[in-house]
Amino acid sequence: MERVILSRETKATTVMGKEYVYNGLFAPSSAVELGDLVQTDVNFMVLTMRQTVERDKYCSLLKTNAAVDIQRYGREFDGNYNPIGKPKFLTVQAEVVCFAQYVTGALRQDEPGLLETTKYVLVLETSANIERPQDNTPDRILLDGRPYQVDVVDGTKYPNLLHIQLSEDTR
Repeated sequence: MERVILSRETKATTVMGKEYVYNGLFAPSSAVELGDLVQTDVNFMVLTMRQTVERDKYCSLLKTNAAVDIQRYGREFDGNYNPIGKPKFLTVQAEVVCFAQYVTGALRQDEPGLLETTKYVLVLETSANIERPQDNTPDRILLDGRPYQVDVVDGTKYPNLLHIQLSEDTR
C-alpha cells in the first residue's frame, strides 16, 4: 500500500487526453516503476516517470478501460502429452487489464506507423503472455467479446509496456 496524488492532465486538448491521461505524484521511497500497474478505485499504467526537485516520482499515468483475453492456436494434451481433439484457440491469459483505443482517421494522422487493417490499438503490461506474430501463428485477443488478430507487438514505444495493433480476425 502506497499513497499517490492523482490529477488530470491539464494541457490535454483531446477527449482521450482529458479522460485517460493522469499525472501521479509518488513519494521518493515508492516502489513504482515504468510500466507498473497502479491500482486505486480504477487501474492506471505508468507511462513516464521523472524525479522532481524534492526527489518525488512524478509520473504520467494511462487509465485502463478494458480487460481482454489472450488466445493462442494450439491443441490440448492429456496427462501423457497425447493430443486431444483438433487444434483450436485456447485461452492462455484471461482478464488482462489494458487500455484499448479504436483507430480513427485522427489517430492515423497522429501515428503514421499504423497498418491499414488496424482496428484497435492496445497498451498492456509486458507480463502479458502474448507472442509476436512473426514468431508463430498470430495470437487472438478477445476484446468486448469479439475476436481480433494480433498484427504488431511493439515493445519500444512505451518503456516496459506493449503497444499492440489489432485487426479483424477472420480465422
